[in-house]
Amino acid sequence: MIITASSSEINIGNKAKHLFVLKTLGYNVPLLCVVPFTHLEVSEHGEFKIADELIEEIVSYLGHCQSYAVRSSTNVEDSSNKSFAGQFVTKLNVKVEDLKIAIQEVCRSPFKEHVIKYNSEGAKIQTSVIIQQCIEADVAGVVFSADPLNNDATTCVVSSVYGLGEGLVSGALEADLFYLKNDKITESIIAEKTEKFIYDIEGDLKIVNVNAEAVNVPSLTEVQLVTIAGIAKELEAHFGVPQDIEFCIKDQQLYILQSRPITTFKRHGQAYLIWDNSNIVESYPGITSPLTFSFISPVYAAVYRQFCSILGISDKVISENDFTYDNMLGLLKGRVYYNLYSWYKLLSLLPGYSLNAGFMEKMMGVSERFELKDYKKPNGFLEKLRVTRLVFSLLKNAVRLPKMRISFLKKFNVVLWEHKHKNIQNADAFTCMMAYYKFENTLASEWKAPLINDFFAMIYYGSFQKFMDKHNKNTEINFNQFLISTGKVITTEPAILQQRISLLIKENSQLISLFNEKSENEIWAWVIANPEHAVSMLFNKYLAKWGNRCFAELKLETITYSQNPLLFVKIVKHTFMHVQRIDDRKQKIADPNLGFLKMLVFNFLKRNAVSTIAARENLRFERTRAFAEVRFVFSRLGEIFYSEKVIERERDIFYLTKEEIFNFIKGTSVQLQLRELIELRKKEYAVYHAEPSQSSRIKTYGMVYQNIFKPEALVSDILLKGLPCCPG
Repeated sequence: MIITASSSEINIGNKAKHLFVLKTLGYNVPLLCVVPFTHLEVSEHGEFKIADELIEEIVSYLGHCQSYAVRSSTNVEDSSNKSFAGQFVTKLNVKVEDLKIAIQEVCRSPFKEHVIKYNSEGAKIQTSVIIQQCIEADVAGVVFSADPLNNDATTCVVSSVYGLGEGLVSGALEADLFYLKNDKITESIIAEKTEKFIYDIEGDLKIVNVNAEAVNVPSLTEVQLVTIAGIAKELEAHFGVPQDIEFCIKDQQLYILQSRPITTFKRHGQAYLIWDNSNIVESYPGITSPLTFSFISPVYAAVYRQFCSILGISDKVISENDFTYDNMLGLLKGRVYYNLYSWYKLLSLLPGYSLNAGFMEKMMGVSERFELKDYKKPNGFLEKLRVTRLVFSLLKNAVRLPKMRISFLKKFNVVLWEHKHKNIQNADAFTCMMAYYKFENTLASEWKAPLINDFFAMIYYGSFQKFMDKHNKNTEINFNQFLISTGKVITTEPAILQQRISLLIKENSQLISLFNEKSENEIWAWVIANPEHAVSMLFNKYLAKWGNRCFAELKLETITYSQNPLLFVKIVKHTFMHVQRIDDRKQKIADPNLGFLKMLVFNFLKRNAVSTIAARENLRFERTRAFAEVRFVFSRLGEIFYSEKVIERERDIFYLTKEEIFNFIKGTSVQLQLRELIELRKKEYAVYHAEPSQSSRIKTYGMVYQNIFKPEALVSDILLKGLPCCPG
């Protein structure tokens, strides 16, 4: 099997992935295919088996080229911290009859002594093999999109020689050196190029003399240099980091051979950030409106200030870290990301930073740690004092947590009841604004129980996993299976209620005809006309309790089932025939036999992990209810702004920020032409919607929006991975 296009499902190594991205972006890359490491068999003697059929498939795809290039593509090459440049074997000018031997040599190269020394961290190397048409270059070179020696991000550096690139990468030949800035050559150092590498008739590499008239002539023209530097800057913008790019020219045609990060480039004095949406994308999938982001960002800041205060962090320390709390989230091309610097910085305020960071990474699904450059480990006495304060606070909150959850629910329901009685559906703009402020301020100051519960869920979950990883000898059982019996989790109820509706329909031939043959409007009209029917009663029960529980329910712009019941009707209409009875009996996993003391620890961690995880899901439903009320307020403001001709459509309100809306109401706005502002935002967001999904992890330096955020790879198939938790 060979790979001829990038795929999210198959690991083909970084070099091959980047080459396919280059082709997708429209750059001229020599025709290539890849043999993934999963299809390279190793014999019992350590030899790689290459089937004749595989060679035939390669030649059939690439055609009978005069010669081929055979190169490695591993999971460790071309990363942001280590390039492995020149470490693995590359075979050039390979004849078709020698392809099998060349592929075997490339596969064996990770086991060479110099590679093992370079790979000091002992990373497991998985080697795929790239086979390409071999270009016999007239000129070959390397371009750096930033000057790595002088750490100058604004300057491109191009180095080039006549003939094949071997003369440049081996250092055997003197090379021309060019510096470019803003599409202009700022400096040229022209070498005396008396020799070049070529392939002879037999296909061997040899050095020949350069024509006398070309010895002191630049190997690249000004037009070629500007083109190459332009491509380098485009690829830097695409990948988000400065690039080291290999290229060659044959018969005036430019080929891009490779693009990888410059691992030695340091942007001194510029803030380095990592943005990650591994976890938050569940709550805010896809494009998120300006209004939603302007609402959630200060809410995150407020609740985590409160969280740190509960855990014993002094008001002085909290105040000193205002910037951290205010920047927990980022909005990159309309998508919500965690600012990992802020999250790790927040954890560093607590003792046990390394341990807590590990727990957080597991709970949030963060794949790679962000190292805090400014983290200073406290000295022994101060750390012991901080640990003592934290332990005391944790013990106190652990004991009080069940009562805190009960108290929270009581207060929350009172706040919700008071808010609902403000008659928002008929209120004016000023009343809506004041109702919002009171609702937000009350909730932000009373969100202690969910925060403390989430923290303990993180601690118990992480501790239970570490305990089971160490002591569980049954490798067939994943520790998550011990957490299945989570008690009553409120978030399973919608699936159960929807199942009851579907089963009632399937038992009645008239209802089957109704839901199969009629439109959503006609079905809903039937539900309204028959309020006493069991199906109608269940429909209304579902909408009353679960009408705001839907996909992307935390985005204010989401139209919920409560707002448009036809959406729920549509789901039932298209799924009722496929619903099966849910077996809600708990699958009992036998507890391991660990001995008396270890079983005490096992039962303690399991019991608390189960209870806090279940409570976390139940408390998150209250968050959904709170967000529904906020959505209702802003939807009402959309109606008012539309009726007053401030905006063109009611739903245009979601293209404004919370501050822009309230400033317009209370007379502190610096922008009065909101229609023009909305049109500008719509154009910007139309571009975001048209672009492919971004990478789940993005690195930036300096001013964040100076980078152009694009995905690392364009994939046609989206593969979703995760742990299924319940039907529906």
